[in-house]
Formats: sequence, C-alpha cells, structure tokens
Amino acid sequence: MSGGPDSTALMLLVAAWLERPPVLVATVDHGLRPEAHDEARLVAENAGRCGLPCRIMTARRGERPGNLQDWARRARYRLLAQAARDAAFDTIVTAHHLEDQAETLLLRLARGSGVYGLAAMRDEGEADGVRLARPLLGVPRAILAGITAASGLAVVADPSNADPRFDRVRIRSAMPLLAEQGLTAARLGETAARLGRAAAALDHYAAALLRERFTADAFGVVRGPAAGFGEVPEEVGLRALALILRAVGGAEYTPEIESVEAVRGALLAAGGGALARRTLHGVVISVRNGVLLAAREWGREGLPDVPVTGAAILVWDGRFRVAIPPAGDELRIGPLGRSDRRLRAPGADRNALRTAPGLFQNGTLVAVPDGVLADDEGAQPDRLAAECLVGRRLGISDSPPGPRP
Repeated sequence: MSGGPDSTALMLLVAAWLERPPVLVATVDHGLRPEAHDEARLVAENAGRCGLPCRIMTARRGERPGNLQDWARRARYRLLAQAARDAAFDTIVTAHHLEDQAETLLLRLARGSGVYGLAAMRDEGEADGVRLARPLLGVPRAILAGITAASGLAVVADPSNADPRFDRVRIRSAMPLLAEQGLTAARLGETAARLGRAAAALDHYAAALLRERFTADAFGVVRGPAAGFGEVPEEVGLRALALILRAVGGAEYTPEIESVEAVRGALLAAGGGALARRTLHGVVISVRNGVLLAAREWGREGLPDVPVTGAAILVWDGRFRVAIPPAGDELRIGPLGRSDRRLRAPGADRNALRTAPGLFQNGTLVAVPDGVLADDEGAQPDRLAAECLVGRRLGISDSPPGPRP
C-alpha cells in the first residue's frame, strides 16, 4: 500500500473478503519526502482499523540513482518480495487499475514498444521471485475512489502524482483529450488485453523453442543453437532471445525490442562461424561452431552487494535463491569475483563463476555454492545454499557446467 485512495480501496476489499487467506499489509517509506514517515504510519493505522497486520519497510536512500521513479519502483518491489518471503507468503497484490493500464499502454507506445510492451501490465507476473497479482486492472479509478471515500479512512496525497516532470503525469493530463477522440481508458484497456492474448500465444511458442533446444547450468549459463532463433517465425525467435537475456541478466524486464532485433540479426549473420562478444542487458553473448552461450556479465556495476541480518531467504541478482545461515554479524551476499580467493568449479565458465553469489563476513569470503572449491592455501569455505533460478525462469532443463563453446 502507498496509502493513496487506490491501494486503500484494495485493502478495504481484502478486509471484506470473508474467506481470505492470511494477509499482510506492507508499505514502503522511500524517504523521498519529509511526510513519508507519517504517511507510512497512517497506512499502519488504517490497516489496524481493518483488522489487518501491517509492516512498514524503509528503502535505503544511498541506493537512489538519477531516475527517481524507476529507483523507487525497484526498491519497493524488492522490499515487498522480501516481506512476502519473511512471512512465508507466496503472492504480492497491488491496486493497479484501468487508468494505470491505459497510461502504461500509451507510455510504451510513445517508446516504440513491440507486442509485449503494448500488452502493458498482466493480471499476473513476478516480482523478485514472488508471484505478483493485479486483480483490479479492469476496474476504473472512480470506483476505487468511491470505495475509499465511503469508508471514511484518511488517505495519502502524493504530490508526485501531479508533477509534470514525470512522463506518466503528462500522459495522464492528456487522457481527457484522447478520450474525446475515442481513446478512452476502457478502449485502451481492451486493446492492451487483446495484445496480451497475442503475447501469450507468442510466449507459448517461444517457451517450446527454449524447452526443446536450450539448457541452463547451475551458474546460470544458457547454451543452445544460435540458428534456432531463425528456424521459427521472427517474432517467436525474438521473444525467446529476449527471455534468455532477461533470465541470464537477472532482470525484471526484457531489453528494448530494437536491441534484441540487432543481436538476433548478428547471431543469424554469424551462421556456423564465430561471433564477437556482444553485451546486452548485463549478458555476454558469444557463438562458436554455431553454439550460443549467454552468461551474466562480469566487470561492470550491477551485481548487488546485499547486507543480511540473521537467517533469511532472499533472491540475489534475480538469478539465485539463497538461504542465509543464522551465524555472525556483518554478513553480505555479493559476487564471488570480489573475493581474493582462487576459486574454481569443474567445467564452469570463469566469468560465470565470478558472477555467482558468495557469503562474506567483514569482507572475507566464508561460504560458496555447491561445486565451488578454493585452490589456494586457505581453508575451504563453508557451503552456501544457493539455487540458480535461470533455468526455472526459462522453463528449460538443467545441464552440468561446460566449457565456453
């Protein structure tokens, strides 16, 4: 919950659900405005009036980059996913509604998105490894506002929702004029739903291609025939490649379609020969003897260094589910490549090993995933329970690590 009228209406609907499963209200204080702390407390008070427990979470301001809204969204979903895992819950539910869907379609149309972008938001998705549900996508904002107003609960008024510096606010201000030309929120929502059906059909065939021709190993390296992207209709091949880039890069979203088109073209142009390394979306792609290898990029910013306190389960870099043991202070999860230990894993690509997670204490590597060994004079690190999620995200089979083709 943000505490605004939309998320407050969602909370009221959940509270009135007679056979609801266990529920936790979660709100994130991004620390962007002086009022944020009081607004989070208001959410907690409103949740208490509805008989629901509430957790207030705080985003660390030191992580904030230039794109403020993008940072806030990513931080929010990461914290919501962590709250769900901490509570042993399996789903995050948000209050995105019909106008949100229409605005998203227009924003992506302005950016030249393809079928998937124009399908806008889906009823169900994933946030940092946790199921994400949006049950109100077809409901107009006015209905939600009416539910909240009838409750008498106080709500938060976020001034950023009227700040014309943000693209979404400018799109929102244009909606009445568009509606006069027939581009109502309802019509745009229907269009997004139809494009969503087309995207689902393409996903079906892209998933079949991945399942039949590609594998992923325990370090998140994907292998398969580069020519496979040209043996199916172009849109299917593009989607399969985009899904590989998203999963291997640990990203929430696929890259922009123009970039994927360029990489697919280079893969097919290489034929059975070698392809110079291409980097996109945090993924290094290479081809030799017709075999594609896609591995997480090492050597640039982007791999997280996450502090952990006590026993916990978290998703690291969008690629590994890691169980943290209840031991010691000053623990962090970061890439193995930041350690000065000499590490190896039989058959594993060197850079892929560097981008796997390790447990550090006071800067010293203390635990590594199964299969990783130290080749220096120090003691062997402890075992870290780390499951690679790349193959699962792609729906493809696991394979043992192998040399770079």
